[in-house]
Amino acid sequence: MGLSDVINYFLSLLVVCSPLSALPALLNLSYGKTDEEKKKIARTASFAVAIILVVVTWVGLPLLNIFGIRVPAFQVAGGTVLALVALSMLNARPSRIQQTQEDQAEAFNKVSIAVVPLAMPIMAGPGAITTVIVGASTWTGFFDHIFLSICAILVALTTGSVLYFAGTIERMLKATGIHLITRIGGLILGSMAVQSIANGIHGLWQIYSK
Repeated sequence: MGLSDVINYFLSLLVVCSPLSALPALLNLSYGKTDEEKKKIARTASFAVAIILVVVTWVGLPLLNIFGIRVPAFQVAGGTVLALVALSMLNARPSRIQQTQEDQAEAFNKVSIAVVPLAMPIMAGPGAITTVIVGASTWTGFFDHIFLSICAILVALTTGSVLYFAGTIERMLKATGIHLITRIGGLILGSMAVQSIANGIHGLWQIYSK
């Protein structure tokens, strides 16, 4: 795995994780929370993304094979969850997808928001997981996996840095600006969801039509 391969892999994974698309999602999902709470959510989400991508790098493909799970199935499932988040964002209202009960503890809510759906499937979603699995299957050496893991951590830090300043951006944009960027982000996420589901269905069709 050469330097150009590392750079291309990093850029590809960064684009797929799409921190700019995750920004309006964070503003939407953390509606009404303080700046400190949003920063904590950003840190937790960044850590979760790093863990998810690194774990998938090392055990993703073998684990899928063990359980007989196809990558396209991940694309369909993740795309469905992503579509629910996008629908809420298009209506510019706080999403309730991360909550199961109104009386849940605030700490639990913060962790829930950061991990699902912010870290997964918005950032470390089917596209990112597929990218990582393809990379791990292409570069199979031990040190190749080390470099892939370093790229995953750098991507997580980059996305976390963008999300960390969500509170400042929120104050700059005001309510109207937030609603606008939320709807735009929802449209982008919705498109990603449709593409993910379409790719997954196409992949499943190719597998089972043989």
